[in-house]
Amino acid sequence: MQDPAGVSQLVEHLFRHESAKMVATLTRIFGIEHWNLAEDVVQEALARALETWPYRGVPENPSAWIMRASRNLALDVIRREKVLRGKEPEIARLIESSGSSAPEAVIFSENEIADDRLRMMFVCSHPVIPQEAQVALALKTFCGFSVAEISHAFLTTEPAIAKRLTRAKQKIQEAHVPFEIPVDDELTRRLDSVLQSLYLLFNEGYKA
Repeated sequence: MQDPAGVSQLVEHLFRHESAKMVATLTRIFGIEHWNLAEDVVQEALARALETWPYRGVPENPSAWIMRASRNLALDVIRREKVLRGKEPEIARLIESSGSSAPEAVIFSENEIADDRLRMMFVCSHPVIPQEAQVALALKTFCGFSVAEISHAFLTTEPAIAKRLTRAKQKIQEAHVPFEIPVDDELTRRLDSVLQSLYLLFNEGYKA
């Protein structure tokens, strides 16, 4: 039996450092309108790790285990939800393309993951979202900050941050912001916003 405290620390580390990769990749697969669903299945996979790893042992590649569990949970949701069934073939293809049923198998290439995180950064930094909301959204998405931690960083209340995050996602959906890296003039126009968000993200993350 694994030490529960050690497992808890490992899962916390994965949440802080790996969940953004998983959420970004699953958001690409689901579509930006199902961003919350991507977050939910990753959270559920992390919760299952907390429940099972103390008894079954920590897998050889914990990050890959979480990614596979997230995708399988996502596929279960898609099979139940009519509005998402069109995504089932793509997720099934990705599951099969991993080439192994072992939980420690590599899931996605680092290039794929890096591209998805960059796409997500451009989504979080879209000009339809106010600057403070951009940073709050990035802190939650890329640093795994809780609403309480973000409210502390911004010296405001948790309900205010929760509303800010909800409104930011609503604006993204209403504006049909594409999950992509812009090109040409659009890239030039939005790059400053991305760089500013990265700068503030680093500062707020460091202070917290």
